Amino acid sequence: MYQELDAPSLFDESVAHRAVRFQIEGYTSELAQELGITLPETMGRAVAKRKAEYVAGRLCAMRAIEAQTGQAGVSIATGASGAPVWPEGLVGSITHTHGFAAAALADEKIMRGLGIDSEEIMTQKVMENVKARICRPDEAYGPQGSMTEQVYTTMIFSAKESLFKCLHALVGKMFWFEDARIEIVDHAAGIFQAELMTDLTQEFCRSVKLTGHFRVGSCLVHTGISLPVIG
Repeated sequence: MYQELDAPSLFDESVAHRAVRFQIEGYTSELAQELGITLPETMGRAVAKRKAEYVAGRLCAMRAIEAQTGQAGVSIATGASGAPVWPEGLVGSITHTHGFAAAALADEKIMRGLGIDSEEIMTQKVMENVKARICRPDEAYGPQGSMTEQVYTTMIFSAKESLFKCLHALVGKMFWFEDARIEIVDHAAGIFQAELMTDLTQEFCRSVKLTGHFRVGSCLVHTGISLPVIG
């Protein structure tokens, strides 16, 4: 049901990063119990797909915590917004999509924030429907190495999701696709830069730039951003 995979190479060795493949039709409540994962009451009426994704993400998080701290079976609570509540002293991020899930985790003494996201590569139809909402005019598709426009648009979307996950707890507010600009700075190395286009806080203000990494698979695009502690 949940098969461990090598996680995409998005971070250095200070980050514990774990991934799994899973099959939605194989999910049962008994399996979740066997894995030591309790679903929140708010998911009582959720469809099997949502429950399978939740368990997959929490399983990756448990394995990342064990890799980082040596503690096995640590459960991860769910906050009021639905975001994971990490154990004291840790920062992390979870993603899941189309039978893939991953979690990344680090010591808060080393990382202030982490964000990961994985997305299925958009079809032409989906891309045409969402591109105008996701991409700013200055992110228009151009010569992008071997990237198709669908892959490029998916990467822009995923990178902005990773940026949101990395910064949301630090800025304490929502922000949107137009509030950041993504630029690929190294195709071969899979490096992008996210530039804030609005003032979120005094620290995270317009023109602040964060560096992230992306990896393109056969059907998925993976992105990750880490914000190291300075000093």
